[in-house]
Amino acid sequence: MIWQRAGLVDLPDLEKFLIRKEVECVGFSAWLKEKITSTPHLRNDFLVFIKRDKNHPTGDRSIGEAVLITEQGLVYPVIENRSAAHGLHELYHYFTSYPPRISSVIGLSRSVDLFCNLVRRPIGTKVDYHLMHLEPPAKAAPTYPLAREVRVRQAGPKDVAALYDLQRLYEIEEVCLDPGQFNETACYAHLKDSLRKEIIYLAERNGRAMAKSGTNACGYRVWQIGGVYTRPEARGRGIGALLMRAVIDHAARNDKATCLFVKKANPAAIALYKKLGYETVDSFRISYFKNGC
Repeated sequence: MIWQRAGLVDLPDLEKFLIRKEVECVGFSAWLKEKITSTPHLRNDFLVFIKRDKNHPTGDRSIGEAVLITEQGLVYPVIENRSAAHGLHELYHYFTSYPPRISSVIGLSRSVDLFCNLVRRPIGTKVDYHLMHLEPPAKAAPTYPLAREVRVRQAGPKDVAALYDLQRLYEIEEVCLDPGQFNETACYAHLKDSLRKEIIYLAERNGRAMAKSGTNACGYRVWQIGGVYTRPEARGRGIGALLMRAVIDHAARNDKATCLFVKKANPAAIALYKKLGYETVDSFRISYFKNGC
């Protein structure tokens, strides 16, 4: 197999490759679905590298590995476990000859580590997760007593102001490595974009948004759930489970499985997802490079 930069002719086979592995790389497949296959040309503000079988240059199984680097410097590697950097020398050539700006790497832990070792750039922070998966139909959700005034509904673009405070709290608590670097403008813009293209549910009490849950990547056969957050004062009442069930059922109605990644240091969330029927399938990681090398 040899590494090469993907072109338009490679997109059908790349799509098939990502669908086969979609649980571990929904972010990659959803990105491809939105950014590439929906446009008649191949944009030049990102990089996709693929590893093709030189003996079988086309077809369902012709691509064995792939790496996406987005315009923001986020890397999605889908590469196999191997000793040292065996078989990656062609890919390494691209990064030494035409070094792209990369800020972070996300994916299965072994793929992330292989890529980071390949590019030899200093890592600032690693965050470890469990990757969990649920096939439809899901088993029945546990029942919880809920306050009568709690209302669950699907959110839309008009709810950006109502949900902003929840999104702000979520990003400060779960996303920002340094809460002092929280960016209000970026947070608002991201929320507005998510409400336009993702499936988001919220729980309201007396007109105030108390919790939210939704997708953050909708692939071909799998939807990835993320951004799950409940205000501290409303936790332990089953609201999060109810919202998760709403998103899972929405996915099932569209014949989609769901997956998510949850921090290994969050036992309460892990327990909730297991009660909903999720099973851990692998170890997941995000590695952040120092100063976005």
